[in-house]
Amino acid sequence: MPILKTYHRPTSVDEALSLLARSGVSSAVIAGGTYANAHLDESIDEVIDLQAVGLDELTVAGNRLSLGAMVRLHTLVDDERVPPLLRELAHREGPNTFRHQATVGGIVVGAEAESELLAGLLVHETEVTVQSAAGAKSLPLADFLADVPAALQGGLVTAVSVAMTGLGASARVARTPADRPIVAAVARLDAAGQPHLALCGVATTPILVTPDPDQLAPTLTPPADFRGSSDYRRQMAVTLSRRVLGELS
Repeated sequence: MPILKTYHRPTSVDEALSLLARSGVSSAVIAGGTYANAHLDESIDEVIDLQAVGLDELTVAGNRLSLGAMVRLHTLVDDERVPPLLRELAHREGPNTFRHQATVGGIVVGAEAESELLAGLLVHETEVTVQSAAGAKSLPLADFLADVPAALQGGLVTAVSVAMTGLGASARVARTPADRPIVAAVARLDAAGQPHLALCGVATTPILVTPDPDQLAPTLTPPADFRGSSDYRRQMAVTLSRRVLGELS
């Protein structure tokens, strides 16, 4: 992290939004700090630390679970109200020390391409709540990930809401069991029997895709790196998708 001019620790969402709304100030928001510490741009002068604003509650309403943006990943792992698939994928996000620091909001805003938890949130029909000076809005996670800066527009993610019902499955390929996935597939069969399928490692963020593996390959243009070519990632995406959908059938 670069040397900063100012560090802010607001005690409310309104105070944090007031700090963000100032003109002529280059600010960054941090939650757990696991993403910002590694990616903070040199042009940032100030940070706004959300650790004191609250937003760390889990609440159930009907068949949906609301997670405050400051809920830590270790809470997802430990709380039995969280769907089993999301508990498993939260555990995979990193070691214990990481999970005690990283937050749900940080994972969503970070939008990392290899996040299996984000893929799990996608198949659990997650809605993201963004609070700004103009008020609150909710949008599907897939829409949020398509353009994070546009979705935020000077606001803050304050909560996400996930569907609690259904059956889930996941599969991955990686260099080692503890490594980040090269490609991963996550699927959920909802209460109505409708399959939902998401992939990570095939685009700039995890994405929802057609739950028909026979039609999947032509829709994917994965990036290539030293761990796998575009064609390899495409083939693995189809293979893993068949596997997880087969587990749910």
